[in-house]
Amino acid sequence: MLNYNILPLVVVLLPVFATLIRPFLERKRHYLFTAITTCVTFLLVVLMYPQIKGGGGLEYVIDTGLGFNFDFFVSPLEFLMGLVSSFLWMIASIYAIEYMEHSHSHDRYNTFSLLSLAGMLGIVFAKNLFSLYIFFELLCVASTILVFHEETPEAMRAGFKYLFLGIAGGLVLLFSIIATYQISGHGELSRIGIGLKDSPWLPYIFWGYVIGFGVKAGIFPLHIWLPSAHPVAPSPASALLSGVMIKAGAYGIFKTVYNIIGFAAIVPAHINMSLGLLIIAIITILLGSAVAITQTEIKRMLAYSSISQIGYVVMGIALLSPLGIVGSLMHIFGHALMKGALFLSAGAIIYKIGLRQIKDLRGLGRRMPIVTGVFTVAALSMIGLPPMVGFISKWFLALGSLQLMKMGTYWPGMGVICLLTLLLSSLLNLIYYGPIVIGAWFAGDSEGGHGGHNSSDNSPKNDDPGLFMTIPLAILGVLILFFGIFPGLPLSLAKSVSSLFFSNLFF
Repeated sequence: MLNYNILPLVVVLLPVFATLIRPFLERKRHYLFTAITTCVTFLLVVLMYPQIKGGGGLEYVIDTGLGFNFDFFVSPLEFLMGLVSSFLWMIASIYAIEYMEHSHSHDRYNTFSLLSLAGMLGIVFAKNLFSLYIFFELLCVASTILVFHEETPEAMRAGFKYLFLGIAGGLVLLFSIIATYQISGHGELSRIGIGLKDSPWLPYIFWGYVIGFGVKAGIFPLHIWLPSAHPVAPSPASALLSGVMIKAGAYGIFKTVYNIIGFAAIVPAHINMSLGLLIIAIITILLGSAVAITQTEIKRMLAYSSISQIGYVVMGIALLSPLGIVGSLMHIFGHALMKGALFLSAGAIIYKIGLRQIKDLRGLGRRMPIVTGVFTVAALSMIGLPPMVGFISKWFLALGSLQLMKMGTYWPGMGVICLLTLLLSSLLNLIYYGPIVIGAWFAGDSEGGHGGHNSSDNSPKNDDPGLFMTIPLAILGVLILFFGIFPGLPLSLAKSVSSLFFSNLFF
């Protein structure tokens, strides 16, 4: 009989073991092997669902005998994060089979992609701070190599900036972890807040966690690495950096507020901490969107958009309302699909016709109808139009803002400010996504790029990429629509998580 409790350990270790086998494979098999590994990893995560459904959990402990353990735990929150992470990794790895075919350093890319996956899953399945920190550092180092991959001057500068800030954030995070162990006497995430509640060091520990995790999330003012790193990485890696890896930081901030510090410690004695976090989230949303409007290169625009979108997630966390949590987790889920689709679509455009400038994408719909169609669906979802998954998360964030006003946790006007922020950011999203979509479908063909066509050509050739790239894109496009119409699975998981912290207040 299958011991389900060992699944979290197996899921984390599988990508690591795969890196040990990979050197014995032929070069042309590396990307296929990585794709198969990520598919198996995703299926193993799915296999956890019967145990998680209804609020159950899985736990596995490795006793090191050194006074600290590697403790893995999966509840609805961890399952949702693991499901999103492993799925998008699978999609990006299949996409990379074709996209990375003519690249270089195949061994290095596949090795560090798998190690990044292990780090990401280790973060979300870790039950104690020691395990979380080890995997957080693994993700930082492994993902840095993906940023360096192209080895251009821009990639090297972006990689060093990413690495420096990651190390600095990790040191700040380590300070808070050490202080937490010293004051509370343990590092188990589910019960730390009890020991920290009355400590005068609590605000410093809180902001240490926010800074440490905030660097990885890319929140203001710790976002400066993100616009440089995302555009220079290979597009499959860009999709993972934006769609998944920055969520490691957001997940850490969630754990900080609701587990490490705890709702009871923040309200009412330390409400200024979460209020500060909420203000940072609002600035992050508006700043990312405002700067995205000014960008002329597609991947750089998407990078600034990612800054804005992570602000939604942090806003939902900082609202301290049941529906705010639902909106935050739904946006983690939906944003992975949306931004994964956008970065992979941008990658397909660059790969096939060499276009990076937004002004050159006019008329793209006739040349690359599948890619443009997926980009359109994802862009409309980012704006927040129904029936896309992006509408669902923004709807619950809006409800969470209204709920904030009823709960009285903050000054009621903060709820109004959050609502206005959501509306304004959607308008800003329309401003920078709308012209791209309209121009792609209704303007004449671009003459730029490799294989460009004159607008007088009435039957341009189809430049959509091969099946290894179009099928992952099509899957993401379909799921953005599907979960916008039938959000049952992620919504039920998000509600289960919210009910754990607000059992008497939900709805």
